[in-house]
Amino acid sequence: MATIIEDYCSAVRSSITNDGHPPLEASGLKLQENLTLIEQSLEKKKKKVL
Repeated sequence: MATIIEDYCSAVRSSITNDGHPPLEASGLKLQENLTLIEQSLEKKKKKVL
C-alpha cells in the first residue's frame, strides 16, 4: 500500500514541478490534465477498496 501512495506522491510532485509556468500557459494546462488523471485514478482505487 505504501508503494502505491509513494507512486501517487511522485506523480503529483512531477506534475507540479514540470516547469513552474503560470496555470494558463500550455504547461499549466498540462499540469491540470495530469492532476485530473491522478485524481481519476485515485477515485478508481478508492472504489475498489470500498
